[in-house]
Amino acid sequence: MLYRNEPPFKVRGTLAAAFALVAAGTGMGLAQRGEQPRALERVEAVIPQPVAFAAVRVVREARVPRQPRLGADARMSSQQLSAAERLVRDEVRRGAFPGAALAAGRGAHLGLMAGVGNAEWGHGAVDPERTVYDIASLTKVVATTTAVMLLVEQGKLDVDAPVSRYLPAFSGGAKDKVRIRHLLAHNSGLPAGAGVGGTPDQALKQLIRTPLKTAPGERMEYSDVGFVVLWAAAERAAGEPLDELLRREMWEPLGMRSTGFNPGEGCARCVPTFKRADGTPVRGKVHDPIARRLGGVAGNAGLFSTAGDLARFAAMLASGGELEGVRVLEEETIRRFTRRQPNAQNRALGWETPHERGGSAGRELSRRAFGHTGFTGTSLWVDPERATWTVLLANRTFDPHAPNRIQALRRAVNDRVAQAADAGGRGMGVLLD
Repeated sequence: MLYRNEPPFKVRGTLAAAFALVAAGTGMGLAQRGEQPRALERVEAVIPQPVAFAAVRVVREARVPRQPRLGADARMSSQQLSAAERLVRDEVRRGAFPGAALAAGRGAHLGLMAGVGNAEWGHGAVDPERTVYDIASLTKVVATTTAVMLLVEQGKLDVDAPVSRYLPAFSGGAKDKVRIRHLLAHNSGLPAGAGVGGTPDQALKQLIRTPLKTAPGERMEYSDVGFVVLWAAAERAAGEPLDELLRREMWEPLGMRSTGFNPGEGCARCVPTFKRADGTPVRGKVHDPIARRLGGVAGNAGLFSTAGDLARFAAMLASGGELEGVRVLEEETIRRFTRRQPNAQNRALGWETPHERGGSAGRELSRRAFGHTGFTGTSLWVDPERATWTVLLANRTFDPHAPNRIQALRRAVNDRVAQAADAGGRGMGVLLD
């Protein structure tokens, strides 16, 4: 496994890496709720590996759930993974964004975890396990879609049921024909966005009342409004806040301790994604205007996370819904939600699939791959045929010094990761058959 950071983290050392993993246990999720860390962690064994990698076994008190860790031996070409990292480093040098975090692996094995550049131009080196990014529309899959998947498995939500069954305010006329499936596939007939004002509750009511542009199921239009409505409907079905459901059922079991909504402007680990009128960087506050109007917790955007946390999430998906003995989703659920839908172009249920005319997946990922992107400069892709996954987090919306090439970068990085797996052999098998 490659583990790299620019100075002052370029040579982290085994003890530094151990402390980084330990510190992740007291992450943002606890801080934002005002809770105290529940136990001390101690590092029992530190095993040095080549290329500045530290394999650390973390032992917790018995009352704290074990945090799954990603293993080495990903059987991926280090040359191709290094080439993927160089692509990101070149964009930082070009001035596309101040820095980025990149992670890639195969199944439950980590091939690359790299921090490149800084949170802001000139300072705040990126640490992929600690640096928190506004992941923008990755919220749609890491939070909203996954919550729907969990609720479907629990028998609380039916994707073929009308939205009005769970959200009566979303009814009347053609809206009565809109199903949960339509919201997931972005072919509900709702527009891409809508202007809202007032309090978060008032803004939500306005979005739920948004009229349809087209008949349900007629054509695909990527819709933030649709995912706001989906979040509201799923929350009614769950009978509890969805972020509570996700924290209990996924983020905590997977050890995603730096993932959550509304870290707040005091979040020192958060990279800025925009500036105030006076030029002051804004950290810990969601970039997306709709999510901001809704108070920072929304189905379309608003989630914050690290490359380390999202690596665990992606590895779980690539491993058939389970990571190191912690099962989050059933394989069949993942298959069901990542199949393309009719009249939805390259959209599955919540997820995107490779697009024939480009997109962010690249040319090398299989046709069964699935992923998503975020406006701030984020992306996550999983290829079940190779069992590979890639996470790229950047803050391209913060003071770029060069034109935007994030889509081309995503494609090129995904291609290198696929080539790294092919060069390393297909001995790990095909998952999610």
